[in-house]
Amino acid sequence: MCSRGFTLIELTVALAVVSILIGIGIPGFGRMVDQQRMSTGLNNLALGLSVTREEAVRMNRTLTLAPVSGNWNSGWVIFIDKDNDGAPGASDTVLRELPPDTRLHIHANRPVSKYVRFNAHGQTELLNGGFQAGTFRFCPARAGTEGRKLVINQVGRWRVERTPIDPKYCGP
Repeated sequence: MCSRGFTLIELTVALAVVSILIGIGIPGFGRMVDQQRMSTGLNNLALGLSVTREEAVRMNRTLTLAPVSGNWNSGWVIFIDKDNDGAPGASDTVLRELPPDTRLHIHANRPVSKYVRFNAHGQTELLNGGFQAGTFRFCPARAGTEGRKLVINQVGRWRVERTPIDPKYCGP
């Protein structure tokens, strides 16, 4: 007589091996998901910057990219700033609104905290006409791990850095 199936010991050993493999794999998978989330958020903001810059040059006028409700974590909007205040309002013409990623924390330093404005030459500028440069930090889910920085220079171009982000930028 031939028996089919597993003994209790074989089943226990198999479950132990599977548990160990899952325990090893889940933290790595979590880091991969976090890195992908930051990359997607950065790509979405870079897309917003690109569209704003290209449309400003194409339309031969100044366009603004600003956070919805004053918070970059709430999404952003591209608009013609008719009242020249750097914030979307009733008199402004909204060209496009981009939705947020609710699991992402973005910190913008002071020069770009309220808006990024492109003139007809594709250069960034402040409301007073001075050059605008700044940094967006994309915070990782776990402090001390690698985050992302999008750094805008004075001629309206940006570069991306992979670097640890100081936890002081990643608070509420």
